[in-house]
Amino acid sequence: MTATDREPPARPGWPRRAARLAWPAAGAALLLGVAVSLLLPAGRHQWALSLIRQPARYTALSFTRPAGLPSVIGRRQPVTVAFAVINHQGRPVAYRYVVSAASRRGTRQLARARAVVASGATWSVTVRIRPRCAASPCRVTVALPGHPEAIDFLLTVRPRPAGRARAGPGRRR
Repeated sequence: MTATDREPPARPGWPRRAARLAWPAAGAALLLGVAVSLLLPAGRHQWALSLIRQPARYTALSFTRPAGLPSVIGRRQPVTVAFAVINHQGRPVAYRYVVSAASRRGTRQLARARAVVASGATWSVTVRIRPRCAASPCRVTVALPGHPEAIDFLLTVRPRPAGRARAGPGRRR
């Protein structure tokens, strides 16, 4: 007996035949998996999230007249700030805003309000503030508490003229 006699005879078409049978079985398993996922509510939801564009839900906050914002002001000079809150959340949202001024010496709240804004609507706000920053620069911030949106701008506060004394008890101006 030789070494070639001990080996089993070669089956020439075996790998191709197995591949021909495997593809239909894999396809049937795939179709079964898709069918089951479409029957289950969680599966249908996942298909919808994957195949259908979902609307972006967000809030937009912007200055309506940014070119009109001053960069230099006198001490206690009033500043008009106009901004808009736009609701793209897909439902009415109760917003509140806070306008504050901050310098190296601390932060002071200058104005605040709240309103319910309908879906797709814009809340336009114009507020007159008096930043009381003791030092320059002074950062004026409009924030929406409970939302990540905030906008700001910097002011340089002109110092008090050197010859003028500060009015106080017992002093005349």
